[in-house]
Amino acid sequence: MTTTSGGGPTLSRGARQVLLWIGLGLVLFPLAISKPGLPTSLKSDEPAYYLAALSLARDGDLRFAPGEAARLFEEFPYLTVKNLILMTEDGWRTVYYGKPYIYSLFAAPFAGLFGANGMVSFNMLLLLAMIWMGACYLRRFNPDGLAVAFSAGFFVFSSTFAYVFWMHPELFNMACVMASLYFAFMPAERAAEALRGRWYRWLCGSAARPVWSAACLAPAVYNKPMLALMAVAPLWVFLRRQSWRGVVRFCAGALVAGGLVAGISWALTGKASAYLGVNRRGWNVATADFMPPEVPLEAKSQTSNAGSWWWILDAPTAKPGELPENVRYFLFGRHTGLFVYGPFALLSVLLFLFHRRRSRRRWLLLASLAGVALVFLLWIPFNWHGGGGFVGNRYYINVYPGFLFLVARVAPAWLTGLGYAAGGLLAGSLVFTPFGAPVHRPTLQAHVRHAPFRLFPFEFTIRDQIPGYAGTSQLGKWFMGRADQFEPSGDEMWLHGNTTVPLWLLSHEPLTEAVFWVRSAAPGNSVRLSLPGDVVDLEFGDAPASQTATLRPSGPDQVRHEEGRPLYVYDFEVTSDRGWTIGRFHLGAAVAYLGEPAGLERPIWGVEWLECSIPRSVTVSEEPFAGRVRLRNSSSETWPSGPGGRVKLAYHWLDEEGEPVVFEGARNAFDGPVAAGEEVVLDLLALTPETPGSYRLQVDLVFEFVGWFSQRGAPTCEAEVEVLPAGGPASSSQSSR
Repeated sequence: MTTTSGGGPTLSRGARQVLLWIGLGLVLFPLAISKPGLPTSLKSDEPAYYLAALSLARDGDLRFAPGEAARLFEEFPYLTVKNLILMTEDGWRTVYYGKPYIYSLFAAPFAGLFGANGMVSFNMLLLLAMIWMGACYLRRFNPDGLAVAFSAGFFVFSSTFAYVFWMHPELFNMACVMASLYFAFMPAERAAEALRGRWYRWLCGSAARPVWSAACLAPAVYNKPMLALMAVAPLWVFLRRQSWRGVVRFCAGALVAGGLVAGISWALTGKASAYLGVNRRGWNVATADFMPPEVPLEAKSQTSNAGSWWWILDAPTAKPGELPENVRYFLFGRHTGLFVYGPFALLSVLLFLFHRRRSRRRWLLLASLAGVALVFLLWIPFNWHGGGGFVGNRYYINVYPGFLFLVARVAPAWLTGLGYAAGGLLAGSLVFTPFGAPVHRPTLQAHVRHAPFRLFPFEFTIRDQIPGYAGTSQLGKWFMGRADQFEPSGDEMWLHGNTTVPLWLLSHEPLTEAVFWVRSAAPGNSVRLSLPGDVVDLEFGDAPASQTATLRPSGPDQVRHEEGRPLYVYDFEVTSDRGWTIGRFHLGAAVAYLGEPAGLERPIWGVEWLECSIPRSVTVSEEPFAGRVRLRNSSSETWPSGPGGRVKLAYHWLDEEGEPVVFEGARNAFDGPVAAGEEVVLDLLALTPETPGSYRLQVDLVFEFVGWFSQRGAPTCEAEVEVLPAGGPASSSQSSR
């Protein structure tokens, strides 16, 4: 094997000093920050890991005892702490922390000294240890400087750096996988064995390498059993080097380490794992004296046992055709893509194919990496990315270090610079805002608002689990967009002004024509609507106004399949030149989907009023008064329901001369679509005019954004109502037909 710098595991003195000084600064700076992350409360599963570390450090146990909830508010006093996962087996009389303890055990000394910041500092140490191991491995084939540069870029310019600031086991699991592969892929120095004697050989020599490799992997497997697949390549390496003895030593190391980890858990909690044989539940904690309420023994079965690892033994749940789409997202997804959030992983695969494609151990390693991915994609296709709290792929990041060991020679060397360039464009926003970006409506996924991420596909298969997005259904179509730019508001969709707002329109039928109602409140606004193959520009004057626009898309941007049905996805963009700030939203245009043009011309304008029960007199009030109507849909069409263009019950107030005082009365929605000939009873909530007097109340129907039924020849239901000054007596109801 050709080497360029001696082939040993020790970096040059200069390289060691560089890593040491940079590492010292990185380890110390988390100790000075006031909060180890955004949001300002604990996120995801952090409460359990954090409190477990404090409990181990201060109390020497894993029991959640009265008063321990107060520790949550020592450093995070601003918000309710969500999702404190606890476990019990006796109806919540005895309560333990409901997450695997091993990460908290190793982090306990740091948490005991420095609290949450200490756990972040511990994570930083793990990151630096991985960089060091990676550099030592790579310097077998490359100059020291190049080895350090590649290893540092591999870990720092990826989502790995963001997880340093999570009190979660991702960095711990990564370090375990990294150390296991390091002991397998880095042969022991025979010269050092000969010089340092028997004890060195027993602890650090060739014979000890399989034991240490397995022992390092065991805690990661304890946290996530599917990581056991990462043992395939080490087993092959030790089989080739030491024959069956290497395999036996590896298995012995795994059994001893795994038994020790499970045994400590049993001693602390009475269970070998927090995922087996217990009732687990996530609790929201708002007070320092929180304790779960006890459950009678006969009701124990009603408590939650979610999160067990037994699902691994079930059959795969991925639906036909779902896997190829998820693989695409897994590799290149906007929020989850392996090569998006770890561009050095793609570089590692390419370098492997260029220089080491005949290496069996690396092919087995690549197969293991693919196998772990398939476990997530096949068994939990609804949650393969890491659940609601994630940056990149939170589950798969655990095995990310495996890609580094695909690499031998980094040639040509300038490819490392290419990795840094891609990392700067994509992962750089995570590196320089590791706590989360301070943006409008912040989420952990706010970095995808940057331009480069628009080049990558949105993960529609897990769209409901990606924070930071809003959606609404209008007439059977689903509209979805970024929550900072798109806000459903009643029947309207509010879109941010002075910018282009990208949306997705999802439909189970292909669109041929689509009619939109557009309202602008900003003076002199220009609004552009675009669907694939068609664009409509609308000009508005100085006064608030509304217009309709018809677009004829040339076809969908993609066709997906969900639950056996095609789903057509259209990229829908709305651009507003102006905006008007309403509350916290800068409104450029309010848009509603009205369906196809033919649908607007349907003969739905028939109504038969069977009864209107209206009070004879009411008092002036800001609160609505109640009436009741009974009516029949006398048209030949179903009245649509749901947000967007739909039929609602409303009213007009007329004065004694029959002139409208209030024309656009408050809307009252039907519970659902009203079929032709169907009879319904509906409560009418109406607001009074501001001035007392005698009025006529006209109860009417409105096809929202299209027109009033009375304007299309349909009758209204009318009643004379006396509006009394505030504080006056109201009378009983009158019935009109």
